[in-house]
Amino acid sequence: MNNFADVHVHMTDINFNKCQTFLDEIAGRGITNVALQSLTYRSIVYNLSLLYWKENYKNMEVAVFGMIHNNDIYKDISFEFQAKALVDMGCDGIKFMYSPDTRKKLGHAICDLRYDKMFTYLEENNIPILIHVNDPEKFWEKREMTEYEKSRGWGYFDGTYLSKQEIYEEAFAMLNKHPKLRVTFAHFFFLSCFIEEAERVMETYPNVNFDLAPGVEMFLGFSDQIDVWQEFFEKYSDRILFGTDCNNTKNFNPYIYQLVRMAISHDKTEFKMPCYGGHIIKGLDLSENALDKICYKNYIRFVGTPKAVNMDMVLIAAKKILGDIQLLEEEQAAEVEAWAKELIDRCIG
Repeated sequence: MNNFADVHVHMTDINFNKCQTFLDEIAGRGITNVALQSLTYRSIVYNLSLLYWKENYKNMEVAVFGMIHNNDIYKDISFEFQAKALVDMGCDGIKFMYSPDTRKKLGHAICDLRYDKMFTYLEENNIPILIHVNDPEKFWEKREMTEYEKSRGWGYFDGTYLSKQEIYEEAFAMLNKHPKLRVTFAHFFFLSCFIEEAERVMETYPNVNFDLAPGVEMFLGFSDQIDVWQEFFEKYSDRILFGTDCNNTKNFNPYIYQLVRMAISHDKTEFKMPCYGGHIIKGLDLSENALDKICYKNYIRFVGTPKAVNMDMVLIAAKKILGDIQLLEEEQAAEVEAWAKELIDRCIG
């Protein structure tokens, strides 16, 4: 396969040198097209960082999915205005995070009226979105959590979180209001143990796709019913996209990439997962035609030809953030100020 695309990659650490090294590592694995997904709650300059690298990195074709600010100092700016500004700056799509903990922090649904004009704009302009909705059902099971799980906030059993089904219903309400939205749900929409529901979603919402960015549970779920999941993947092979959720703070990115590739191409005999605990799973043994679509053609159809970056707008946005630096907490302000000044130096000297 001459071309290979990853639709779900983050650069959580915005340090310029670390971003350069990370992108080189991705390209070194044979990825020719990558969609960088923003997470503005990680850094207020995340969108600008990704746009800088889209403009300046030449060893892969880079696309950027920007994220609106809905829980920081810019949260009161119209979401429609924010989405338009991101597209005008050169974003190819929009990234949304709607995990259970995010839903709790925001206090409103993804189908809330405040998002309607933005989604209508995205729908009318054929702009793709990638959205993380829900988490594995295990996270609602009351248990003693590991320290890592605690650090990630992955326990939803204290009665203060919506149920998994309630969060799904909010996502479906959003899709029902905006049926022409081109949507990819990250992490296979957390349906790897629910094939009937996965098929219902595919049949009900023809503009919906799933990506394969994995957690531990995804390929375990597929392995439990490997024959019927193989049929599903072949049937809907034009609506599934290769993704890894790699980022430049993880130290096992090559193994995630290896896992996703093996899970879809390995035969149905058992093998050990190269990461996430080394569980034993089976491959989906997909046809070459299905693999070609999942690993490249569907990405091209979904993302499209990357837009040109308007670096003048990026620099204006960086200068605005510098002007608002006093609104940030001290630690965040120091990182943001240093990064924005380096961006300006790199671009205009």
